[in-house]
Amino acid sequence: MPEHFSTQPYTKNPLEEGRVKVIRPMEHHDILPTLIMIAEEALSKDDCDLIIREHEILSLSKVDIGDGNVVTPHNKELLKNQVPWKYDLNNIRISVIPQDTRAFNTITEIVDKFLPKNEDYGMITYMTIQEYPQGTFFATHKDDAESNDTATVVFTLNDTFEGGRFQIKGHSIAQHLGSMVAFNNNTEILHSVEPITKGTRYALCIWFCSFEELGEIQDDNASEQS
Repeated sequence: MPEHFSTQPYTKNPLEEGRVKVIRPMEHHDILPTLIMIAEEALSKDDCDLIIREHEILSLSKVDIGDGNVVTPHNKELLKNQVPWKYDLNNIRISVIPQDTRAFNTITEIVDKFLPKNEDYGMITYMTIQEYPQGTFFATHKDDAESNDTATVVFTLNDTFEGGRFQIKGHSIAQHLGSMVAFNNNTEILHSVEPITKGTRYALCIWFCSFEELGEIQDDNASEQS
């Protein structure tokens, strides 16, 4: 079916002032229709540089990579103490930023005013900073590592690279310093990052679940403990 492109305001936040492009695939879902939101210059260079520094100050950790690219650090204290840690996956360096850490709170404060405001973006479940050197890419996939996830937001943190276009639902999106791509129904939507042909790309990736999904998770955990 055809797709409708809109620049009309989507949510009441600073991105609404004519700077948000909303792609609305004309399809129906049980919760909300799929909305792909694109914003240029959402974050300033200073904000982006600060987030990159949170990544660069971390040392690489040795990890085990299991089925489905599930990554576990050798140093279990990193998980026990809920501190940021960094690992290498196919030459892509990824920093995991746990909730309630200084880095998580700092980054959340920077990006919060730009995040979509609807039920699919209820609560942040996972946050990473990713470093793509020349020659790396991210193959076509769905964000279905967690079945309860409902949305994904990606901020590009620099512009000193070439290539690395974001592919989603048949759309090829150039990424620039501070730009944002956000989409819900992320466990169903195929997307990818094209190869970096020059330089290094940095990105902040944030995953969400709805408060409804969060309630179901808490109910399941309570049932397991009873």
